Amino acid sequence: MSLLTLLASCSPGKRLVTDATTLEQGGLRSEALAKYTSAYYDYQRAEALVGMKRVTQTILDSKLNSAQMLCMTENYDSALAAYEDAFAYKNQNSALELNLQLNAMENFNSCKQSYIESLYAEAEKAVLKEDYDAAQTLIRKIFSLDRKNQKAHYLDTMCEVLPNYNAGKKAMELELWREGYIYLNEVCASDAGYKDAVALRAECLKKGTFAIAYKIKDNKTAPDAVEAALAATINGELLATENPFLELLERENLNVVIQEQQETLSPEFDSDNSYNLGKLKRAQFILSGELVYFKSELTAENSRKCDCASSLGIYSDKVVCFETTQARKLNASYKYQLIDAETGKLYISDVLSFSDEDQSLKYVYEIQKKISLTSPTLTKDHDVNLSGMKNATPDILLTEQDLLLRLYASVANKVSAALEKFSP
Repeated sequence: MSLLTLLASCSPGKRLVTDATTLEQGGLRSEALAKYTSAYYDYQRAEALVGMKRVTQTILDSKLNSAQMLCMTENYDSALAAYEDAFAYKNQNSALELNLQLNAMENFNSCKQSYIESLYAEAEKAVLKEDYDAAQTLIRKIFSLDRKNQKAHYLDTMCEVLPNYNAGKKAMELELWREGYIYLNEVCASDAGYKDAVALRAECLKKGTFAIAYKIKDNKTAPDAVEAALAATINGELLATENPFLELLERENLNVVIQEQQETLSPEFDSDNSYNLGKLKRAQFILSGELVYFKSELTAENSRKCDCASSLGIYSDKVVCFETTQARKLNASYKYQLIDAETGKLYISDVLSFSDEDQSLKYVYEIQKKISLTSPTLTKDHDVNLSGMKNATPDILLTEQDLLLRLYASVANKVSAALEKFSP
């Protein structure tokens, strides 16, 4: 019995537990845990499980304490990483049923909130210094911690709004109304309620808008209906333009423009008041246009013999086939000018050339009256087998109106593009 007791006391499992206890008391927790774990799983020592849980709990508590100390020293990145490590450690050892310290989760959440507030304060400072890139870097850190943080979302919007708002105000100071409008329009797209952005944008639009009236200069080069249709197409294209500053006056307003010009020639005209007069009548620019060259031509039909087999799939010497063509051509030159309605200053002058042609193509066949040499009576035989004939779809000639519509669209697009870039 004494020998058995001595052997039990010297067993490897017992020795592992003894060594683990010594290491634990010396503060070498990781080493102690390794020996406790070996004693339990390799030698089924029940007391080793108690030691495992005790050491593991101590390690968890140490991790949480370390995380809290890092948070108290405002080393937030390391603190939150330490907390995450502690929680992961607990999950890895779930079989040991470890306990979190009292208020551990509250401390973690409080630490995270303190970090968010610290980041927000720094982001606010960056915004005040107009360092928006730095501010957005800080805001992205906040979103990584709290995606729904309302204050951060507002500050993020300010990082988008303020650069455009400040640039818009600066453009207005320089009387660059178009640039100011573009910047302030971006502000309104992000935050329509921001300060006075909507009112400032409206002011830029009002002060930057220029009115244009289209005037036909009829030199009888083209029919009146063509000139009128071209004018209507140009007006329609200008009305559809995306330039918010361009205002197209109706044709009846053109009489006001002409009357204004006549008044400037009268003895009673006061040159010092010319700007206000023009502004009152909204007559700023006249777009004049004329067709300086116009020729619409329809050629005569031209027919020539062609191969019946390849053209229509007819194989008979009694049939003759013809290919008929005809062409319609339209050539024109359009000259337009943009003139200041008050001073007569010329801003734009250009001549646009247009040339287009369409050609029709159709096939016809004729059955010839030939005498059949095989007929004993030499009678005329007109029977031709057309069962294999293919239907050649004719290429129909465009009408003159079709080509005119192409002319109108081409000229209107080019004039509109030029005015789109015009910034008086």
